Amino acid sequence: MSWRYREIRRRMRRAWRGLPPRPPEGPMARERILVVDDEPGVRSMLEVILKDEGYAVDAVGTGEDALAAATERAFDALLLDVWLPGADGIETLSRLRAQGVDAEVVMISGHGTIDTAVKATKAGAFDFVEKPLSLEKTLLVVRNALRQRRLEQRNQSLLRQLARDSEILGESEAAERVRRAADAAGASEAPVLICGEAGSGRGAVARHVHATSRRAEHALVHVPCGALDKGTGGLVLFGDGSARADWILPCAVRSTSRTSTC
Repeated sequence: MSWRYREIRRRMRRAWRGLPPRPPEGPMARERILVVDDEPGVRSMLEVILKDEGYAVDAVGTGEDALAAATERAFDALLLDVWLPGADGIETLSRLRAQGVDAEVVMISGHGTIDTAVKATKAGAFDFVEKPLSLEKTLLVVRNALRQRRLEQRNQSLLRQLARDSEILGESEAAERVRRAADAAGASEAPVLICGEAGSGRGAVARHVHATSRRAEHALVHVPCGALDKGTGGLVLFGDGSARADWILPCAVRSTSRTSTC
């Protein structure tokens, strides 16, 4: 059965259930969900519906089986019942986090209380839905959980890229001196001026100073040279009308780490 045929069938079933159409997703976009519930009927229903939505789905009946499944395979989200034989949902969630499982977890309960919801949230749950399950609400919560996971993954990817961009490469003694100087500048609160020929790595040093400073969580702001003149340079670079702009222009970079290059 082709993917296009399956997509058409999914749309027809959604229309029959009165749900809005879901944007089509290619075969490579499938996210994997683990359903953990001790009631075979609920487990089977969620498995069928989520597969019908285009997700890859595994289903188990106990917390121990969920822990084993999460060890063998990576999941993007879990639907986890609170009341399970053996280890309950809260304990299972805590053990999953201890194992390093970072999937978004949606807790399910037929006897939900505020206390249970608070415990689940503290343990790292994304959201909480109650039985009898509302199909539309459950799917909405699952989509929100997966969207949150995608955003977090993109954020981590960007942070890794920024970390690579701020590295000062080289193993020579000169490169090591530059690294030590950049580290010292990052720890300082004084304005930093970086000078060098074109292509010498001034931008990389500026990013390293910013990344190692107390302001690393804030933005590194690039100011184009053409936007500065002697009248406004001090205000843009230093926050005042300082005459330092007379000798710092032209400059290439200014950041919240007080770093400028020329």
